[in-house]
Amino acid sequence: MEANGFKRRIHDALKNKEFIKIIFQYPSSDRAVVKRGYVKGAFDDSFDFQEIKDGLVTYSYRYLVEIKEEVRE
Repeated sequence: MEANGFKRRIHDALKNKEFIKIIFQYPSSDRAVVKRGYVKGAFDDSFDFQEIKDGLVTYSYRYLVEIKEEVRE
């Protein structure tokens, strides 16, 4: 999925108040980073995310590799 597809998916998650899982793959990392939570704001190059462990953080779309709806337990 290209960056515009991720932007659209993030905007949809914000609008629908979905609990989602986002996966990042940074170039210098051997493993993917997985975060779960709610989108709180969406912008041109980044989005605010209320992560369940880290709290409110801002992420770039740049290294996103997957976005999935998640069932909250």
